[in-house]
Amino acid sequence: MNATQLLNEILAMLYQVKESKEDLEKIHTFLFDNFYVEEDSNLIIPEQYKKLVAEIAEEIDCRFTCEVNKKTGTIISTKRENSFGETYYSEQEDEEEDEAESTENWEDIITICPLESHESFEIMENFTNTLSNIPLKKKLSNALQYKRPFANFNAIIHNSIEREEWFKFKKNALEQHVASLLMAGSMWE
Repeated sequence: MNATQLLNEILAMLYQVKESKEDLEKIHTFLFDNFYVEEDSNLIIPEQYKKLVAEIAEEIDCRFTCEVNKKTGTIISTKRENSFGETYYSEQEDEEEDEAESTENWEDIITICPLESHESFEIMENFTNTLSNIPLKKKLSNALQYKRPFANFNAIIHNSIEREEWFKFKKNALEQHVASLLMAGSMWE
């Protein structure tokens, strides 16, 4: 059964109990306890995974897709093919290939892709909302509402006094994203 079929089946079940407050509360409690992560809360990354999380966050920020061996924590990063059909690899991938390691031999893999545009946009929006510098906050808010929001946001933030804060914020957001995916993939409990 694929994800769409599963979702449709779950929605059909929810529809059946839509009138039962008690059943809906049970479902809500189960989902909240097992799947919900508050947007503002930071996951606690176990010490032994901090370096792995940081490496993957850096790779996906550079638009690489990472495949993580759940047993060893080894990462192989690849970039999509260009218009000539060439695939780009990270330096880490080159090192991995030298050791004749490939994901074909891995039993349990977690794949982490670069953020989608809307996810990156949300990080920029969240950062903008945290600013106490009102003039900069207005400039960035405006930049996000018009054409070329990414380019305009970057042009403004890279020439501002909040540049380093932006890098810290984005790094943390990416690391939290990676940590949540590793946790969901049962890399750690």
